[in-house]
Amino acid sequence: MSGQLIFFIVLIFWVGFDIYLFFFHNRRISVRLQEKRSKYIMLAFVLSGMFGAVAVDGNSKEAFMVPFLPHRYVGVALMVFAVIVRFLVVRQLGPSFAIDVGALPGEKLRTDGLFKVIRHPAYAAEITGFLGLALVFDYPLSSILAFILPTTGILYRIAVEEKNLKQVFGDAYKEYCKKTWRLIPYVF
Repeated sequence: MSGQLIFFIVLIFWVGFDIYLFFFHNRRISVRLQEKRSKYIMLAFVLSGMFGAVAVDGNSKEAFMVPFLPHRYVGVALMVFAVIVRFLVVRQLGPSFAIDVGALPGEKLRTDGLFKVIRHPAYAAEITGFLGLALVFDYPLSSILAFILPTTGILYRIAVEEKNLKQVFGDAYKEYCKKTWRLIPYVF
């Protein structure tokens, strides 16, 4: 099986899962949440990074078709990792996970499991997945766009989400922030 075929299979699962989350998962909860705009801004950056990476230079398509070297398989593995972690986060949050930002009355701040060390494990995984995508593209401009644009959108979304969490959970969230890392343990 070619590296390109493996890549497209993983990409279909990744995009399919995100489409499910965006359009179908917990829609009853999402309609009651406060902030909806940031998901569209993040989506625009993600799509710009993914499609812009392929559209900017015709040579990037030729570079993509070159047989995979080990680092490109590492990129696919990072994409698989991203999908698995995102799935686990959705599963851990259960009915409180929604694509829109906000918390419903009576909802508790999650600080266990995947949230014990990192405040945003799903976003950290997504950024890791885009790093993997950049490795798979293996073409300078495409790789930069595939990583930087989605990461910018995700960082914007994190800022919006953290502002909301501070408003909703107050001091409990501030204490949680003191004990955890935003995305990367011991770094950020």
